Amino acid sequence: MRLVTPEQMIQIETEANRIGCTFDKMMQKAGEGLYSFLRDFAMGNQLTEILFLCGNGNNAGDCFVAAQMLSRQFRVTVCMVNGVVKTRRAYMKYKALQNVRIITDFEETLEAVKEATLVIDGVFGIGFHGTLTPQIQQIFRLAEEKLCVAADIPSGGNGLTGEVTQGTLHCDFTVTFGAGKYGMTQQPLQEYCGDIILVDVGIPEKVYDIVEYDMFMLAQRDIRKYLPVRPGNSHKGDYGRLLCVAGSGMMPGAAILSATAALRCGVGTLCLASVPDACRLLVANAPEAMVLPLASDADGFLTEAALPKLLNYAKTCSAVVIGCGLGRTPSVQGLVRGLIQQLECPIILDADGLNAINGCIDILREAKAPVILTPHTGELSRLLDAPLEQVRIHRLDSARSLAQRFDITVVHKGPGTVVATKNHAFINTTGNSGMSKGGSGDVLAGTLGSFVAQGISPEQAACAAVFLHGLAGDVAAKTFSKRAMLPQDMIRQYPVVFRQLEQETEDPA
Repeated sequence: MRLVTPEQMIQIETEANRIGCTFDKMMQKAGEGLYSFLRDFAMGNQLTEILFLCGNGNNAGDCFVAAQMLSRQFRVTVCMVNGVVKTRRAYMKYKALQNVRIITDFEETLEAVKEATLVIDGVFGIGFHGTLTPQIQQIFRLAEEKLCVAADIPSGGNGLTGEVTQGTLHCDFTVTFGAGKYGMTQQPLQEYCGDIILVDVGIPEKVYDIVEYDMFMLAQRDIRKYLPVRPGNSHKGDYGRLLCVAGSGMMPGAAILSATAALRCGVGTLCLASVPDACRLLVANAPEAMVLPLASDADGFLTEAALPKLLNYAKTCSAVVIGCGLGRTPSVQGLVRGLIQQLECPIILDADGLNAINGCIDILREAKAPVILTPHTGELSRLLDAPLEQVRIHRLDSARSLAQRFDITVVHKGPGTVVATKNHAFINTTGNSGMSKGGSGDVLAGTLGSFVAQGISPEQAACAAVFLHGLAGDVAAKTFSKRAMLPQDMIRQYPVVFRQLEQETEDPA
């Protein structure tokens, strides 16, 4: 699904209107699309009454179109919660309503909502700002006890940042028009949207070319295309050679998680370069792995002295993951920086690998091969030397600025993970709060490294990794609960996830 910001949507609609796809036509198409969804949903659930909560802008116009069409089959009520319609287009649709009950009184609206079974939120559109009035909040509190569908975006939600104001309506579905809105993929707004349904409003595809930076929501059908086919006559050399530089005496588990995840994601051969204890642990748990034991300092951390040995081994590798559980000593920093400058295969930089370049981020310009960074919000804040709250709210812009500055791929982890490149971004919607545990990032790093090592482009590998990592987390949550699930449980779900993808590829119907 294509994603846009509210400002971009306004620009797109303005350009479409200019070339003949008029605002009136788009409103009509939006209303017809909303009608089709509501008709099917109501009939499927044996509902006979539909109630619309409408504001005074163009968002209400879409609802008026749907309400009029639904009135042929259902009892329809339209509640005007913000007074008189203010825009010409919406007013014309309002005046055309027939066989529809119209309520303008606040108390009558409350009673109508109490009696409703299906409520449509058409109060505010993507341009909402400010706060919801106490009256609307009261109406929404009653509406949340019903089945709720938002028209374009839940009222009170910010389509740019994903923030919500107090009283925003929780919806079961959101029927959005023309393109998805980026903020709907971000928390907390994502939780208020429910399932998102996209309605085509007739905008020609060429109009979207005016958008400077394209965004898309990841879908499973896209991920299937990214993963390489495994023909019957293949061998391990066809699926790459991954080196994981990870772990320390204090954090051997990070190395185990990243390496084990990489193995489960199909890489031909994997080698863990780490302290001896981590290497022994990995072989005990995954005998398929190779290991490169390296000397550590007195505190159990790798040192710069390991650089020549790592560079020599990496000559035969197709990707290198650096950082999981390495620690933050000056010698680790020197080791990471030396690897960035001298490695000739793609680099996935995670966790302490990212910490190693704080204050010297321009070293990325010296990399000889593609680089993928996987920061969470705190790490990205430090890399950009920007306030944490600014990076948290403006997740896309923060990732985009770093990707464009160095022409790299940036995976801004968290709810609604952003995969940003120089020219476009992809937003992930899989995953859940049960993944908010130490070690989840290590699993993602290994997953991503495995895909890059298999020859998938950094951009597509990042998209596949975040989607499948989140999907495995969703399966794990259903099995173990969000509270009890662990990152290792996500790795155990990879066979389930990949088998599902393989079955869909074999039988796309």
